[in-house]
Order: sequence, then structure tokens, then C-alpha cells
Amino acid sequence: MKYLVLFTFMSFQVFAEGPTISGKLLKNDQCSKKAMIWLSLDKVNYKERLLLMHTEVPQGGTFRFYVKPGQYQIRGSDEIGCEFLKRVEIKEGELDLPIVMVKK
Repeated sequence: MKYLVLFTFMSFQVFAEGPTISGKLLKNDQCSKKAMIWLSLDKVNYKERLLLMHTEVPQGGTFRFYVKPGQYQIRGSDEIGCEFLKRVEIKEGELDLPIVMVKK
């Protein structure tokens, strides 16, 4: 059991030191109180755009994705039609994005 705990801790430390994409969902009274934030590969064709991760974030809340270096799309959407799309390239370090949802 103690080896499992030690291995899990060591694995997390190695993974947590890679590049990250983080952001904050800024408040907008025209949008829902929460939104889904999606991380996918940066591909124009939706059949090639692999969804990697997603999370639900309340207005004013934050998120963080641990990624490999590469090109990604960060998308946001809510239940009443507000949207966000940002294409990013990350090589190392942390990329911090303000997410502003816009009613379409």
C-alpha cells in the first residue's frame, strides 16, 4: 500500500510540472451562471478535432488543463447560446486566458 501511495505521488509531481493552459470565466449578465470549457486539438475539420478535456466552470471561476506542447482550441459554451473560441499554441510554461463568453 505504501508503494502505491509513493508511486502515485511521484507520478503526479512529474505530470504537474508540464505546460498548462488556465483561465478565468469572466462574469457576463447576458450568459448563464456556468459554462462548459472544452480543450481540443486545433483542427478545422470537426472530425479531426479530438476532444481532450472539458470542465464546467461557474462565472468568476477558474480552470487549468495540463497539456503537452502543441496547438489547441479552447472553447466555451453555455445552455443559452453564449460562446467562446480561442486558438492557442503552447511550448512551455503557463498560458493564462481571460474567458469572455459572448451571446451569438
